[in-house]
Amino acid sequence: MWQAVVVGLIVLVATAYAAWALLPAALRLRLAQGFAGWAARPGRPDWLARAAAAGERAARARLGGCSDCSAVQAAPGRPGDRPKH
Repeated sequence: MWQAVVVGLIVLVATAYAAWALLPAALRLRLAQGFAGWAARPGRPDWLARAAAAGERAARARLGGCSDCSAVQAAPGRPGDRPKH
């Protein structure tokens, strides 16, 4: 009996993770911000607020952007400033 419960919990967590990972980044951030706002209300346990804040930070980190993209190149300088090979 307890084995079925453990397997069910593992499947539930895996399904939730897969759904979270496949959501669009903007929706994932909006959900994380909403959960963080709910968890920060007075009367909620501190661990819940910390977990929600960590989830929001993770959602922000996965938003990406062009600064870490390999297609981004340095701003062009003056033509005479190029290094000589």
